[in-house]
Amino acid sequence: MEGESPSELRRRRGFQIRMWVGSGLFVLTFFALSAWGHQPTPWRWVLVVLPLIPFVWMVAATVLRVRQMDEYQVKLFFPGLAVGFVVAMLVSVVFGVLSSAGFAVPNGGWLICIAGVLSWQITNLFTGAPNA
Repeated sequence: MEGESPSELRRRRGFQIRMWVGSGLFVLTFFALSAWGHQPTPWRWVLVVLPLIPFVWMVAATVLRVRQMDEYQVKLFFPGLAVGFVVAMLVSVVFGVLSSAGFAVPNGGWLICIAGVLSWQITNLFTGAPNA
């Protein structure tokens, strides 16, 4: 971004690297779970927990990044998080109502996640906070 200090550039770049590493590890561990998680072995429980570790890493990276932001950056960053949260909750309620009525929503958890993340990022574009 224009006018960004070298230290802020390092913090933002570090956050992006931590998120990409976490996302990559999540994808790898999720594929391992998909490939080997259905076998009736004690290792199944290890495979269930493995994808959660990168997820916790990404949450910690986000908290660290928010703590490093100045007031203006936080003001730009939080509307996207708020909209993403509300959209994810609304989609989960809709899926819950559909499920209660007997309609199956295959992979509904992933759809909730995608709706939340997409609405977060689209809101970031409108608020001028595309780069955290």
